[in-house]
Amino acid sequence: MIAPLILVGFAVIASALGQHLLSRASWVHTSPHWGIWAWQALTIAVAGAVVLVPVTLAIPLLPISSRLAELLQTTTFHLVEHYNTPGGGWLALLALLLAFLLVSRIGWLAAANVHRAAHRRRKQLDALTLVGRDHPDGFVVVEHDVPFVYCLPGRRRRVVVTSSVLDLLSAHELTLVLAHERTHLRVRHDIALALAEALARTFALLPLFRQAHDEITTLVEMQADDAAQDIADRSALAHALVTLTTGNGALAGASVTHSNQVSLARVRRLMSPAVRPMRVRHATALGVATALLISAPLGLAIAPAVEAATQDCCSLTD
Repeated sequence: MIAPLILVGFAVIASALGQHLLSRASWVHTSPHWGIWAWQALTIAVAGAVVLVPVTLAIPLLPISSRLAELLQTTTFHLVEHYNTPGGGWLALLALLLAFLLVSRIGWLAAANVHRAAHRRRKQLDALTLVGRDHPDGFVVVEHDVPFVYCLPGRRRRVVVTSSVLDLLSAHELTLVLAHERTHLRVRHDIALALAEALARTFALLPLFRQAHDEITTLVEMQADDAAQDIADRSALAHALVTLTTGNGALAGASVTHSNQVSLARVRRLMSPAVRPMRVRHATALGVATALLISAPLGLAIAPAVEAATQDCCSLTD
């Protein structure tokens, strides 16, 4: 019974502490690539812990128990004994059903997001063949009075620009905006956002996942900003963003609409003095820390099995 309780404690502490630290860490916006990864690692670790709680309760009923016992060179009896709960078989059965439902919901929502996005992209691409015209610089122009720029990821990926953008932006500003959108396509920010949305919908009652989705939505835009310009271009990109947003347009990579709050955060960041990116040793430490964070739930879940193997070994020796 100890493993499920420890996993619950880990999920609560990691969720509260991780959310608090990441919300206040300046490096998250300074190095948005690592910020995205940190938020993803935190949500994956907490989601993994939540899913593993019913899994550890259901281990006495799972066929994997005999395989795990064989791997650890112990007996199935000793292994199951370390995972038994006062609720017995009924609790294990309910826990197994809950684990299946959680994993199924995450997979279903992620697949549904990808399918829905792909369906929207196909419809827009079909429409672009009728109303859009290819520009020599590699994007599609649509005649419209509202300034708007967005990208469509996938195999037939496109950057779409309305005709009014060509009149509002200078050639250099347009180049920066296009580079921003192409970064979304190259890095596949749509996948990161699909996963964040699936987790936020699955664990809708936990504030961590809603905030992680909002933060990742902002950070993918900041990462694309960084890839689109150097220090000398920051003000030019900020001016382009203000021009588009005040004209009822938006810079949107993963979605067509963009909140004013995200746009304001991006403009403030671009207008502030550039900050040196995260140093290699700090990035290495962060990578190791997030790897340990993701693997921690699995380690806590199998800890009783390792203990069973150790006790069994000692008893045989005696």
